[in-house]
Amino acid sequence: MTRVRFLTLLAIVLLISVHAQGCSDPIRVETIRVSLQNGEIYQFPTVGGDEEGARISTAPKHYNISEIRRNAATKWVATFVYQPAAGFVGSDYAEIETLTGSDGASAPTNVRRVAFQFGIHN
Repeated sequence: MTRVRFLTLLAIVLLISVHAQGCSDPIRVETIRVSLQNGEIYQFPTVGGDEEGARISTAPKHYNISEIRRNAATKWVATFVYQPAAGFVGSDYAEIETLTGSDGASAPTNVRRVAFQFGIHN
């Protein structure tokens, strides 16, 4: 193979690769607005399968509780639990990601992001 032919082939492969990366779907963010009284606990159930998961990607700034719970009380559904800090009144923000589509041997193929805009009042 000549050098010119090799470089042409390499350029074509790189262009296809860059185009394929540019066409990938961005992760969409679903926004949920929540109004809470200070001290109230908010729970958002996410996924329940053995190969599915959830994580907090952006932690709130003003919290007493901010965690993903998955236990008998949540019926083994990964549940985002949030409680504002004692005495806090105002706005808070958190994001979680749910990860689905794994077959147990590979990484999840679907990521769903959920943003929470909390309005905390007395």
